[in-house]
Amino acid sequence: MMISRTFDILALQLKKYPQDKTIVCLEHGSWNAYSTQSCIELADQYSRCLLAAGIQKGDRVVIIPHLATADWVLLDLAIQQVGAIVVPVHFSSPVDQLHYVLKHTEAKLCFIEDAVQGEKCAPATRVFPDLQLVYLKEAPADGTDLASWSKPSPKQQSIDLESIKAGVKTEDLAAILYTSGTTGIPKGVMLSHANIVSNLHAVIPLLPINSRKTVMSFLPFSHILERMTLYTYLATGAQLYLPGDRDYLPIAFKEVKPHIFTSVPRILEKMYEIILAKRPTMNWLQRKIATWAIQIGKNYRERPSVAPLYWIKLQLARLLVFRKLKNELGGRVEAIVIGAAYLQPELGRLFGAMKIKVREGYGMTETSPVVTLNRFRPGLYSFGTVGLPIPGVNIRIADPDEQGEGEILVKGPNVMLGYYKNPEATAAVLKADGWLHTGDIGKFVKSRFLQITDRKRDIFKTSSGEFIAPLVLENHLKQSPYIEQVIAVGFQHPFVTAIIKPNFPLLENWCRAKEIHWTGPEYMVHNIKVKEKMQSEIDKLNTELPNYQTIRAFHLTAREWTIESGLLTYTMKMVRAKILETYVKEIEELYEEHGGSVE
Repeated sequence: MMISRTFDILALQLKKYPQDKTIVCLEHGSWNAYSTQSCIELADQYSRCLLAAGIQKGDRVVIIPHLATADWVLLDLAIQQVGAIVVPVHFSSPVDQLHYVLKHTEAKLCFIEDAVQGEKCAPATRVFPDLQLVYLKEAPADGTDLASWSKPSPKQQSIDLESIKAGVKTEDLAAILYTSGTTGIPKGVMLSHANIVSNLHAVIPLLPINSRKTVMSFLPFSHILERMTLYTYLATGAQLYLPGDRDYLPIAFKEVKPHIFTSVPRILEKMYEIILAKRPTMNWLQRKIATWAIQIGKNYRERPSVAPLYWIKLQLARLLVFRKLKNELGGRVEAIVIGAAYLQPELGRLFGAMKIKVREGYGMTETSPVVTLNRFRPGLYSFGTVGLPIPGVNIRIADPDEQGEGEILVKGPNVMLGYYKNPEATAAVLKADGWLHTGDIGKFVKSRFLQITDRKRDIFKTSSGEFIAPLVLENHLKQSPYIEQVIAVGFQHPFVTAIIKPNFPLLENWCRAKEIHWTGPEYMVHNIKVKEKMQSEIDKLNTELPNYQTIRAFHLTAREWTIESGLLTYTMKMVRAKILETYVKEIEELYEEHGGSVE
């Protein structure tokens, strides 16, 4: 049996490797297992309820999930197998964006998590009286909860669901995903079953995953990367664990002991920062060993046979330090797939030293999403790159400069149908020849590995005439463990400055070690000794930069940039325009103090 539509994955699993534990979900404090057969039966029941509610092929159904649960996954498949179009919306979307999506899609039905989300949707129901809300939990007194909505009825028994499934074609529209974006009104990316399934077929052979592996999901289910990842897990028959609660993750890792999971770089960075923050609390010998082991890890190469002495040191580091760290993730983790943002190569090597293969990839919602992936076989990955094109996908660098850099163009069966009700935006990026203009700048290194260098729209020119690629510069600055978040500033200014949010747990430990009285982040950003420390970090990093890229001044902020504040997108990318707007006064003062007024 071949997968030609997204919902075929459960039927495939039932035929090839039926599981007693297809999905294991944390519910009311304990793990509840759903077999392959029970998943199919529940998805089919949801489909019958959708049809009984009047949902027809081509109708749009909005879902507003946070982390994946069994109900969210099966509702998602149920919507698609009746030919309707699922529209996932990020749980933290502002009210105006949510209402825009509901209006733009003319949705008839909206599934929401709880009453808090219901309050955001409530005004829309007054504008769109035909819109029905269904709550997965905590429904208000006048609301409809999923348990009540999904009860069997006589009307449903006469529905020929198999005929309706058969009427869904691979070329049909499966989902509309609204891009979080960093500017403007969100655009609805139209993905067909063929788009998503092509990505599924291309990626599965590249991953170390099968029906004997245990996997875990903890990224937002509204995001295309995690949706495709979940489809991959189900298609390969892996046991899928869904903790459904980020706060439970430290316990979940130890209970589930996953072999593989998908992550964003920030989560790995947090793990590394925890290691660094613990060092000052260690005794002299422990601190020495930890520092030595981290250095060994950062120099890790997968083929240690060329340096026998290093191999011996690595085994010792694993025994004394890395084994304990790996146990924090359950002890069985073999692989982590990273997407959405840049991963520092040193972190990839450090986890590799722990016998955890971290592989970075690249994609976007418009490409269903995977475009490239570093492979898990020796010689087919390169830290600092996003890997090789996946099978069936072509990449071209448009108008490369002398360094080989240019805009990344993508062509393949995974490329979207277009933007929903937006032909102008579609024509701007998707050309008649089938090439998608991604807006990302990159180049091929080592002849075949793609390296992302920046976003086309983010590159700026200083008033002295020098072009600055901020992402490259910011990633360079984040090599300092004391710099957690940073944005480079310099458009129409004579030199580059930065807004920096320090790594406060690490900075606090440094202050205590130096007997500097610690109060709180909002006060310590003004402390002279702290500023001197951060200046010393900048000075070290500046020595590796050409003069026109060096950071001449910086402002320290205590405020963390988050999705909730609107300063990060749902994929943890900075919303540059909004951050610069937030700190406009501080930026002006930086240039006034250092003789660089706006020109």
